[in-house]
Amino acid sequence: MDIEKNLIPDRNLAVSGQREALLAALLEASASLSKEQEVGAILRSFCDALVAASPEIRMAWIYVGERDPEVIRPLYVAGPAHTYAAKVAIGRDPRAMQGPARRTLASGRPITLRVASAPEFELWREEALAHGIRSVVSIAFQARGAGEAGVFALGAGEEDYFEQLGLDAFQAFARLCEVALTQAAAHRQLEQLATSDPLTGLLNRRALEARIAQEHARAQRSQRPYSLLLFDLDRFKLVNDLYGHSTGDAVLVRVTEAARAILRQTDHLGRWGGEEFLCLMPDTDSDAALSAAERLRHLVMEQPISWQGRPIPISISAGLVSFPLDGDTPDALLAKVDAALYEAKREGRNRVRRNRGGENIFSLANQMEMALHEGRIRPAYQSIVDLQSGQVVAEEALARLLATDGSVLEAGRFIDAAHQLQIVHRVDHAVIRQVLQRCSLQMQSGIPLAHFVNISTDLLRHAHLVEDLLACAQDHCHACGDLIGKEKPLVIEITEREFLEDTQRARRILTPFLDFGIRLAIDDFGSGYSSFRYLTDLPISFLKLEGELVRRVAREEKARIIIRRIQDIACDLGLVTIAEYVESAETAAMLRDMGVNWAQGYHFGRPRLETLP
Repeated sequence: MDIEKNLIPDRNLAVSGQREALLAALLEASASLSKEQEVGAILRSFCDALVAASPEIRMAWIYVGERDPEVIRPLYVAGPAHTYAAKVAIGRDPRAMQGPARRTLASGRPITLRVASAPEFELWREEALAHGIRSVVSIAFQARGAGEAGVFALGAGEEDYFEQLGLDAFQAFARLCEVALTQAAAHRQLEQLATSDPLTGLLNRRALEARIAQEHARAQRSQRPYSLLLFDLDRFKLVNDLYGHSTGDAVLVRVTEAARAILRQTDHLGRWGGEEFLCLMPDTDSDAALSAAERLRHLVMEQPISWQGRPIPISISAGLVSFPLDGDTPDALLAKVDAALYEAKREGRNRVRRNRGGENIFSLANQMEMALHEGRIRPAYQSIVDLQSGQVVAEEALARLLATDGSVLEAGRFIDAAHQLQIVHRVDHAVIRQVLQRCSLQMQSGIPLAHFVNISTDLLRHAHLVEDLLACAQDHCHACGDLIGKEKPLVIEITEREFLEDTQRARRILTPFLDFGIRLAIDDFGSGYSSFRYLTDLPISFLKLEGELVRRVAREEKARIIIRRIQDIACDLGLVTIAEYVESAETAAMLRDMGVNWAQGYHFGRPRLETLP
């Protein structure tokens, strides 16, 4: 008995020493939470710290997941008995449900058992004893805001180990597990906020760029294709303006839902900006991507959004590129998919366009800058014919870009890009100066043709260019002397899209030309933007009938009726009508019979690029 009494202080000292070691391990574990570490590494370090703090701890393991899973398996294990812990698989049969891990998850209370005597540990007793485990404890924890539950389980080599030391230190470790998981959940939420669009929940541009970079590296290694689909909503600004931004937001959400219904789970869809969406489609070639894009386009059209009981039709335009067919870097592919979308818009919207290997807006910008500097922006001239006499009475100047390789780019290839880049005023200025010189030379040669030139509002905003053109016109008119009367042979074509909002403003900015005697023509009249206020607010001399309407004259009675009504109004107002895009003798004859005055188009001749003297 005296020997036993002498051993008690030693054991108390040992227990006290282990408590101090556990406390030190707890402090070290607490410090690790402040470091920028992945949550798995933190939980693993907790297991390692406990095993290192006490020679009696034979194993430590942690489970994190659902509160009632099919099987509980440790995610992290440590200690001399780690081979035993790694094989733990706690199912849902009745005996397993009585085990400490299941019970602590269900109740939230810690469970302590002696391995040799606890009937609820029967399933694992033999294996545990073989690994020197005499007692176990299971402590549950719950990550706040993460929706995850966890178990912190320990095995010791003494039967009364947890009774001697108490559970405070081990429960403190479980609380640290909660903190680690809660921090990880908060980090995920912040990461989601930083990488997702708040309205649609899609990836934002930054996150999508990172995914594209990752996929590009993978595709290069595996030699597998991927595709990029860039699409946006047609006339979305009009939806916002007419129906309000809340309706615009609803349209964006509707398109997001349609895209999710069409795209695969492996595709990455993001909001690229405004009404633009970009989809990264791994392991997808151009044909498969085109099929998905067309299905999406049709689905969007079939699902209009309702506003005050009325449907708002929705459509999208899309551009499509594929790696490695269309480019070998993400930047090259993004530039080309943007150009393909631009092409879809330019061709009339509500369509999908693949990359055609043509110029994107950036290469066009470089070409236009060089061409303007080197004098390679030139007018091509298309004849305008009097339908009654068949005589050429005028010509229209159409901008062309002479490429360095000798090829010629028509205006449709670059003029919209010039608008986007805000250099169209320079194109207009270069073309009109050349037209003025040609007009003067023809007048002096006895060829008194009218010369039609397109003019943009962009040019009219640059007063110094307007003044230069007026001075140039005065010089050429002075050279012609008495050959030119009050009405000058130059005719400015204005497009209704350019001046639709404010005709009084249009008149103010056109006044310098009007005062000089230059006449006005409305281009594309009848294209859907027509405003008859032009005919009362501006001194219009010519109406140019929109080309698509003219093309339909030969086959549609409705088109003929519309043109006849426009012709009647023009006749009453003393205006000359000009039909564009006349491509056949049949169309020309019908227009002549309807009273249309002049016409231009391939039937009378294509635009001709002539060399300046």
